[in-house]
Amino acid sequence: MLCFVSFGAIIFTGAVRKWLFPGVSVMYLLQDVPIGFAYLYALWTGLFDRGYLFLGIILLSTVLILQGLLQIIVSGLSVFVAVVGIHHYLFYLPILVVFPLCLTEKYRKKFVRWNLIFSIPMCLLAIAQALSPKSAWVNKSSEGDAFGLPGAEVARVSGTFNFTVFYGIWVAIAVALCMGEWLLPKERRAMQNQWLLIVCTFTVNLCHLVSASRSAIMLAGMAVLGGLVGAIVLGSTRAILAIVGICVLLPVAAGMTYLISPDEFNIVLDRFTGSHYVDDGKNRIQDGFIGFATIPQFSLIGAGIGMGVDASHLGNADTYNFTYTLSEGDTIRNVMELGTPVGLFYVLTRIGFLFGMVFLSFRIVRAGSSPHVLPLSFCLLAQAYQGDLTRAATMTASQVMVGYAFILGAYYYPDNTTSLEYAAGDSSTRSV
Repeated sequence: MLCFVSFGAIIFTGAVRKWLFPGVSVMYLLQDVPIGFAYLYALWTGLFDRGYLFLGIILLSTVLILQGLLQIIVSGLSVFVAVVGIHHYLFYLPILVVFPLCLTEKYRKKFVRWNLIFSIPMCLLAIAQALSPKSAWVNKSSEGDAFGLPGAEVARVSGTFNFTVFYGIWVAIAVALCMGEWLLPKERRAMQNQWLLIVCTFTVNLCHLVSASRSAIMLAGMAVLGGLVGAIVLGSTRAILAIVGICVLLPVAAGMTYLISPDEFNIVLDRFTGSHYVDDGKNRIQDGFIGFATIPQFSLIGAGIGMGVDASHLGNADTYNFTYTLSEGDTIRNVMELGTPVGLFYVLTRIGFLFGMVFLSFRIVRAGSSPHVLPLSFCLLAQAYQGDLTRAATMTASQVMVGYAFILGAYYYPDNTTSLEYAAGDSSTRSV
């Protein structure tokens, strides 16, 4: 129950912040309440994984906390900045050892079903936001008007979230779950009603196409690519035709965005095809891949853990500038904050985990279980490697870790093993 309440809080925290309590900064920790209770319950009952993943989290946490203490002592890093930084780097990692033990096949199906059904009202909200000016109530953010696209009075869609990046991660996860449903034969799907699944497939894809966000569209594209790879791995003609059919119909959904907002459609098209944006996109991708090793100058101590986190500078007029003084790229900024040795250790551990989860997903799908995990691992890889994981961790790392918890749940509890669920849970607390 706490797993679902936590994910629901993640989805609706932005709505609470921007529509009910605008300007109340502490509300950005709202989702931490059920997540924290889940951790306490897991400690009380012993229901958490005690394998290699748990040991890895302990090691990483120890290294980062010691580095933070060293930065406080040696370079005079603010204790508040360090505490916020440690929270953003570490608080959501235990999701990986707590939530998977709750995500049996039964609860994974519920997770899939409710996310897809929720895409229907989310799509309607996204369309309303796309049709409305930036200053409209529906487009409010916790800081005021919505962020817009350059050159037009067009808001970047954020759904129930506070910012389009957070919305884009949820959309990509929902698209991945949708792809997984089409990879399954009808009798094994969480969504048994074929017509409802078709409607959800359309709405979930329209959610990212009307977002006016390149990152949201590209993350969803990675989920679709993962679905296609999953169909090939399964070797099912039916699954391949289903995913190819979705790919063929995507331009139809894209055409719908033109009918909804021609200005938005043209601007987003230019942001994908315009020479300036293409060059900028290539530089961003290149920096995202190897920038952490080539851009930061060598430093043993670093700028300080949390220095690039907006929440660390609450009340400062230059809150958002601290990030850009370091780097907008998450992994580059990690090395700058933590210092070269510890920063590279953190980033390489992070990258190793991401690719390890892709390989694990291949194993799960090849074993004939939960094909949702492969498209999910593709979009999560793109977000956690190229996108934010620590600057706005409350909405980025939290969603990413829940996504990986789903994959680990499919590993601990393969499909059609209901009678073995408790045995699988007992085993998983000893080793991964």
